[in-house]
Order: sequence, then C-alpha cells, then structure tokens
Amino acid sequence: MIKLKQSIKNSIRRKGFIYGGGGVLFLLLLILAYYLFFAKDVLKDMVLIPGGEFIMGVDIPKKEQGRREEELTIDIDETPAHRVYIDGFYIDKYEVTNAEFKKFLKATERKSLLVDPVDKEASYNWNEDNYPEGQSDNPVVLVDFEDAKACCEWKGKRLPTEDEWEKACRGDDGKKWSFGNEEVSGNANTRELNLKWSGPVGSFPKDISSYKVFDMTGNVMEWTESRYMPYPGTEMRAGFGGLDKVIRGGGWLVDIQSSRCSNRNIAPSTKRHRMLGFRCAKDIR
Repeated sequence: MIKLKQSIKNSIRRKGFIYGGGGVLFLLLLILAYYLFFAKDVLKDMVLIPGGEFIMGVDIPKKEQGRREEELTIDIDETPAHRVYIDGFYIDKYEVTNAEFKKFLKATERKSLLVDPVDKEASYNWNEDNYPEGQSDNPVVLVDFEDAKACCEWKGKRLPTEDEWEKACRGDDGKKWSFGNEEVSGNANTRELNLKWSGPVGSFPKDISSYKVFDMTGNVMEWTESRYMPYPGTEMRAGFGGLDKVIRGGGWLVDIQSSRCSNRNIAPSTKRHRMLGFRCAKDIR
C-alpha cells in the first residue's frame, strides 16, 4: 500500500511538472506570436533607448571670477543642467512622414485641415487628404497636438515626453547636438543650409544621435507630450504651468545654435506650423 501511494505521488509530480512546463511553453509561444504578428510591425523603425540617468538641460558658462558669462544662445528655461532618470523606451528612428500620416487619415476617417493658417494658398498645404506632390517621405507638418497624439495611438504608440526626447537626442554624455559637441552647420537641415524646406526623413546622415535616431537637430521641430514646466533650481520664475506643450528639436527655419538638443520651445496644442511635425515613442512592456 505504501509503494502504491508513493507511485501515485510520483505520478502527480511528473504530471505537475509536465503541465507546469507546458504552461510556460504555451506562454512563451504566445509572446513569440505577439511579437511576430503584432509587435514586430509596431517596433519597425524604432530604436531602444535604455533606462538610466542622463544630463538634461545646460548650465550658463561662468568666467574665472565666478561671474556668469553672458551666453545669448542659451535660454534661461533650459537651465540648470541636472541629472534625470527615465525608464527605457522605444522611439521612432524617423519623423512621421506625409505618406504615413495619409494612411492614418484613411484608416481612421479622421478629418484634419493640414493648411497653414498664415498662408492658406501655400504650395505646401494639403489638398484635402492629399499631401504635396513628391513629398511622400518628407515629415508631415501642419499637424496640431491632437493630430500627432491620435496618429501615434493609432500606431500603438504615444508621443515622447520632453525628457525622453532629449535623452534620445544627446545620449548619456550630454551632447550639444545630436551629432556631437562641435558646431557644424552642414550636418543637419537648419537655416544655414538655406534649403527653405524639409528633406525626406533620414536624408541627412550626419544628423544622427548616439542611439541612431535621425533628424533631431534639423528638418522639422517636434511635438512632445510634456507640459511646459520649470526645471529644479531654475532662475526663471514665470511663464510655466499653463496648457502649452513643449516643442523639441530644430528645423529648416531655425539656426544651428537654437537647434541644440537642450533647447525648449512651446506652443498651444492647437498650433499648426509649416515646420512642426512629430515622431512617436512606446513603452517597454
């Protein structure tokens, strides 16, 4: 009788191991299937930004006597430099293009007036749901915040925060521009090139960050999810806390000095501009 009971216990253990192992295997297969059929498409052309601390913001240089040196290229709202921890995330390698945005409009039947409110007859305006001819790979512009947010959500993503955007641009070592610390005006599509319009995404190969993210110094400026809030210890006391959203990055109308990774701009969520686009981000799950 004792041997029979022991045999039954051993059988139960074996079955438990088999069922438990089978459950784990089934779970792994589900994860693999999700990646192959869903996540793989979502993560296409995205870059993993690892979690950790990075240097956000800048300090205004000081003279030998300790007095602050006037630095006209640095805005007070981007000071002081401080260390920020963020969790790992994914971010689009490129800005969202006209062709991608058109797919979003068609799939969702969303109506969006992609027309410059300042110049409603401009050649770069959309004609209803059609972008300007020959610009399928140019970054979409004239999108307001809600357009950008809705498009990212349709893709299974979200807009990046300004912290995430800055880390993706300057890396862990606090670079001034996506490409490094030396001012080189020909590396990105900024005002110095005098191209007077955006180029196809990724067409400026030197405008690339340490994490291999393109067009963060030039081409077009980008929406973020973040509200305009002060940095800890900043000397700027007014202008924060409203409904304005933070805009990041430089663009074809912006000079190279104002296109640094740490530079901050703001706009109301209803703003549409011929140099304002976006890229998407995604949590790691």
